[in-house]
Amino acid sequence: MRFFAPFVIIVTLLALAVYAWLGGLKTPVVTLETPAAPVLLAGHSYRGPADAPAFADLFRQAQQARDGGTVPGDLANLYRNNPEKARDTVQAFVGIAVADTTRPLPTGWHYRAVAAGGRVVAARLRGVSYLLAPDKLYPAVLDKAKALKVPLREFYLERFGADDAELWLGVQ
Repeated sequence: MRFFAPFVIIVTLLALAVYAWLGGLKTPVVTLETPAAPVLLAGHSYRGPADAPAFADLFRQAQQARDGGTVPGDLANLYRNNPEKARDTVQAFVGIAVADTTRPLPTGWHYRAVAAGGRVVAARLRGVSYLLAPDKLYPAVLDKAKALKVPLREFYLERFGADDAELWLGVQ
């Protein structure tokens, strides 16, 4: 029993160290902006339950295409409804943010452009794992939009790079 307390302390410190190493202690930078250039995406459209295996498969396919070099870029997801509130149906485009539309895509993939000029609340994190980023980015953009008292649009664009992550929330 005398080893239990030191064991718990060591495990707690290790867990905190891993959390910090993954970027869990960082806070996002949040701004209201109007993107000047469109964002080009390559991937798959999806409409259906958020917990469906087909939805998870799209994320896996995007990860494999990026890691294999078939489609270079950052992982990116476009949601046309709030993924936190849409328990029954999610409208999404899952794929990769690309630099141009000249590269041939894997079978079943297509391009989609997110137009420039619309206002967004953007949150960005550097040095954070994509595993922790959504739980930091979503509250940050929603809090900023609430503080600015701007009406929201059903538009969420997530982008996860090698060492950074960002979320755009469309506003009016």
